Amino acid sequence: MTTNIPDSDLLQAARCEDLVYDQISQLTVLGDFERKMIDTLKQSGAHLLMGARGVGKSMLLRQAEIELDNNFQETRKLAVYVTFKTSTLLEGVKAEERDAFQVWVGAKILQALHDKLTQLNLIGHEGSTDPYYRIFGIESAYGTKTMLQEKIHQLQKLSVAVDKEKVINDIGSDFLDRVNDVSFINEIIRDVLGEFNIEKLIFLFDEAAHTFIPSQQEIFFEIFKLLHGGKIAVKAAVYPSVTTYGRNFEVGHDAIVLHMDRYETGELGRRNNRQLFRNLLEKRLPQQSQLRKKIFQRGEILDHCIDLSTGNPRAFLHLLIRTLDKGFTNRALLLSTQEFIDQELLPYHNSLTNRLPKYSNHIKIGIELLRSYIIQEIREKNLREKKNNYQSAFFTFPRDISPNLKLALDILCYSGVLTNKGTIKIADRKTGLRYMVHLALLTTEKAFSSTNISEALGSISLTDYREFNSNDPAIDSYLLRLRELSEKCTGCNIDLPPNAKFCSECGKKVETTSIISSLLDEPMTNLPIDNFLKRLVNPVYPRVGDIIQASREELMEIKWIKDVRSRIVKNAADEFVSG
Repeated sequence: MTTNIPDSDLLQAARCEDLVYDQISQLTVLGDFERKMIDTLKQSGAHLLMGARGVGKSMLLRQAEIELDNNFQETRKLAVYVTFKTSTLLEGVKAEERDAFQVWVGAKILQALHDKLTQLNLIGHEGSTDPYYRIFGIESAYGTKTMLQEKIHQLQKLSVAVDKEKVINDIGSDFLDRVNDVSFINEIIRDVLGEFNIEKLIFLFDEAAHTFIPSQQEIFFEIFKLLHGGKIAVKAAVYPSVTTYGRNFEVGHDAIVLHMDRYETGELGRRNNRQLFRNLLEKRLPQQSQLRKKIFQRGEILDHCIDLSTGNPRAFLHLLIRTLDKGFTNRALLLSTQEFIDQELLPYHNSLTNRLPKYSNHIKIGIELLRSYIIQEIREKNLREKKNNYQSAFFTFPRDISPNLKLALDILCYSGVLTNKGTIKIADRKTGLRYMVHLALLTTEKAFSSTNISEALGSISLTDYREFNSNDPAIDSYLLRLRELSEKCTGCNIDLPPNAKFCSECGKKVETTSIISSLLDEPMTNLPIDNFLKRLVNPVYPRVGDIIQASREELMEIKWIKDVRSRIVKNAADEFVSG
């Protein structure tokens, strides 16, 4: 089996979190698109790096951090990367009257800043003083590091602790009060800037809005907004469409969006994309490896894997690995593409019903609308005889479509099934929203006139799309089902919009459902990792929660699971519960 070959370990490391700091710069590939994104992340201001999972948001944040680290002595620009992975564990958790999540975020920010000062040898060496000494009273940098790690661990323990009062006492009211106060955090940060002569501090927040809990997202973006200003710049990776920013945060005004959509149609776009992903492989496979030779000798199959990934590096690696496992032939590619759709892309979208219970009807009916009607219409359009031989992977809707329909399409963008390609002029001098369907899905649905992948994908034109209107009777039938299935107020029985906190009619509070317990109870076989790894881990840690609670050292006690694979398994579980 291909995944047993040591040379393939870095192919399995499809998440940035699977790599250690030194590997990231070695394995990062930068085209013009990536270079522009990284340069923007290194600049002043507030930015939201927006894209579906797997498009490379984390990799760009970490590469920006590394470049700023390398030039710190000259520029005095300090990059601080902060990840909020596993924040879902703090869903609804209170530390007395305080929201434990807000305290946890403050502690994570202080920890990440302290770690960066240590990494750059600004503190921790002989004769240096710890900048947090006057706050926490700990003289050594190592002591402060250990204390912050312990506090963060204790905050996470609150979610499962039987004796919560004891845990809160261990954390300490003084620590909770201080770290819960954003103005206090800001004061500490600005003291550090002055003490170490730092010209610019750039926070790079990852997994910030990947959690599915709107209340946590609102808290984070309030902190994000309050931190930004003067010498402090803030950047955050977010998913498209369903991130909840809160009433005090305005996208476009409080932060500029950077869209992570690198896929371009046309020969030039495909050529650039192929070169980028080939460079990715060249960095991940040893020069003399047999696996590298096997892949590059069959360049057409490799190019098809690249094209079908629709510009998503993680999708490309997963599709490539599946195809390698089946023999790396044209037939293997077709089988692997269908498997990728059936076992990865669509199951992830459908699983959002567990993570986004308020949106469950939009999730189910949205994918049904896409597969049963929209893709069929695109197929019919592509099969009709044309003089220009163009093929379409796009469709449009007017901007004034039903909010329910817009939400269903947005969630399809969230899961990566669709990509929002922006605004375009449509009929009757109106403007509409243009969407692109994932090319692997269109291929398996036989939506192109040619069965030859190169011919079909090479004929796709951005200007060729199926245009839908607001009063399409077929779409109305799906919207009617959405309205019929909408959540009702238990007080007055009127329809409630998703994520409503109170009924607009009678004012009754809407009860919320916890999602974390069900996610932790999911079988680990639902994790998006290689089947070989699943077979190794499942007998020892059968539930996702078992892996979350296990350390990497414990995972490495399993035969064949070492440093790289333990990171892959652990990160897959963390991402599963965080989004």
